[in-house]
Amino acid sequence: MPQRPSFASLQALRAIAALLVVLFHLRIVEARYGDGAPLLPGAMRFADGGVDLFFVISGFIMATITAGAFRGPAAAARFMGRRAWRILPPYWLYTTLVVILLAVAPGIANSSYQDQGTLASYLLWPQEQLPLLTVGWTLIHEMYFYLVIAALIASGWRRLTPALLAWAALVVLANMSTVAGAPWYALVTNVMTLEFIAGALLGLYWRRIPAALGTSLLACGALGFLVALPLLELLGAEQGPVLRTAVFGTASTLLVAGAVMLESRGGFRVPARLRAVGDSSYSLYLSHVFVLSATGRLWHMSGLTGTWWQHAGFIACALALSVLAGLASYRWLERPLHRAGSDLLRPPVRTAATQSA
Repeated sequence: MPQRPSFASLQALRAIAALLVVLFHLRIVEARYGDGAPLLPGAMRFADGGVDLFFVISGFIMATITAGAFRGPAAAARFMGRRAWRILPPYWLYTTLVVILLAVAPGIANSSYQDQGTLASYLLWPQEQLPLLTVGWTLIHEMYFYLVIAALIASGWRRLTPALLAWAALVVLANMSTVAGAPWYALVTNVMTLEFIAGALLGLYWRRIPAALGTSLLACGALGFLVALPLLELLGAEQGPVLRTAVFGTASTLLVAGAVMLESRGGFRVPARLRAVGDSSYSLYLSHVFVLSATGRLWHMSGLTGTWWQHAGFIACALALSVLAGLASYRWLERPLHRAGSDLLRPPVRTAATQSA
């Protein structure tokens, strides 16, 4: 099996993606609990473009870690087991916190949660509403992506490029029609799937990109994000998901390509603290909604909510606490669970005795 490359630059991009999502929710919390004009600009309502970056990175990683793994049902089961173990236990814990809050202090949780299916939320099953842990909607997409890759592994089909292109074509054709369907149909036809596919294609062919283009690709991707936020704010949210996906999906693909190309030739250095935030990005993603909600309520109770410097202090404090909570969750929850799962799902070692039996 070919050696699987590991990129610290992708961890840096994961950190940026997670922090963008934190800013997206932080803008909502600031507007809800603060007095006067919010300090975070309206363009931050599109900072959830960090999710688009997550999807491209996910596609890139899936294409690289499955290299040589298209060997039948057993390999597919191992792949799916590792992916599910990586995602589900931490997600279940934070979802359980929401369930407990609903039972003990229902006034604290969003009232819309009462219409959401508990079992469907735990199973990441598509439903009309968001899951109990609202950020879990992206995990529904991730599990769908993994199921498709697992099906390809199980089939033994080794030509991944035609399969990805056919998948993309089906998504595009589905979005050209006006047919509406159940939550599952909405999931499999969502245009954000194209971002995962773009990342996977990049994971297959990044070595063919001239290394000299790394800086230009990274700069174009970063500029794309910086321009997209005010541009989408100017155009308005009514433009729909296709424009948003085209803008953020393209910028994210350029960012990943540029970062990988620069690192491959030694031109990308990731600060240790940014790498640490990237390592803990999943925990940060799951936990930040609790931290922001708690800090927002405490801020409102303090009465220090009227001036711009009080808003700035709250934003800085909420960001810092979210990052610290993510780091703590990664160290004491996510990483131990991942290690336990690695031991549990490790393929059995075939010795001479077992081979001859």
